[in-house]
Amino acid sequence: MNRLDALKYFVVAAEVLSFKKTAAQFSVSPQVITRMIAELENDLGEPLFKRNTRSITLTDFGESFIPKAVHFLQEEQQLFGSSKNAKDELRGTVRITLPPYPFFERILYQLLTALAPYPQINIEWRTDFEILKAVDDQIDIGIRISKTPNEHWIAKKIYVMQEPIVVSPKLITQTGLPKDIFELAQKFPVGNIFNSSTGKAWDWIIGDLPIPLVNPCVVTTDLKSLLQATLAGRIFAPIARQDCQHYLDSGELVVVFDNYENEIWSFYLYRPNQTITPKRVLLVYEILEQLLTESTTHNTNTNF
Repeated sequence: MNRLDALKYFVVAAEVLSFKKTAAQFSVSPQVITRMIAELENDLGEPLFKRNTRSITLTDFGESFIPKAVHFLQEEQQLFGSSKNAKDELRGTVRITLPPYPFFERILYQLLTALAPYPQINIEWRTDFEILKAVDDQIDIGIRISKTPNEHWIAKKIYVMQEPIVVSPKLITQTGLPKDIFELAQKFPVGNIFNSSTGKAWDWIIGDLPIPLVNPCVVTTDLKSLLQATLAGRIFAPIARQDCQHYLDSGELVVVFDNYENEIWSFYLYRPNQTITPKRVLLVYEILEQLLTESTTHNTNTNF
């Protein structure tokens, strides 16, 4: 038995409480995890987990063994990290998940340019509104909209959310202006992004308050298409300020409701808080943090 691997498996299994999820993270079969943990328990002379057909839980001994295992793995990483081949550590795939806002497209270009000296690092750039999970989906880095960072993240706030509800002046000439956002959502031509989990348009969100759209005129899976439908004078819609500022400056769009309540939401760059993080992931995370910080610092209007 490789005791080092067994300890790594144990630490992750203790965190996710699933041999199946642990196996997925290490790209091995669940049977390998089960066997290695069993052999580790045999070596230690104590059970680490209580098992039933549906789940596993830590024993008291397992709970007390966690800090010892983590400490050993950290010591091993420090002891042998400098002797490993740097080229071997900076190769492999880094999986990144983020919402499909257009202003992140330039960041991908800049990231790939910065990674030119590391041709063995592959990038999976998954744009979706669904939040992918670090273990189930093997996500290494993410950008997500949240009020506060998840306790299991190592996170940096990169941008405060601003998503005013905008409209083309030519639509205003046809419909007039609503007295408030509730009348707008109920009686005016509106649109938003498609929510795949409900099969309907996402509600508008004002702070914590969801505002259902009674009869949306345009529903799309693409933020660029939502912007085009707004420019065409078809709908009122919430558009990220970075995406619509040019059209606000030109007069092609105007703000109907500034939606300042949404400023409690922010974009966070994060990576899962794990005992051991591959150096390729740390490198990509540092580059992304630098690119995003520079983008927000150098643009006073918060345009990426």
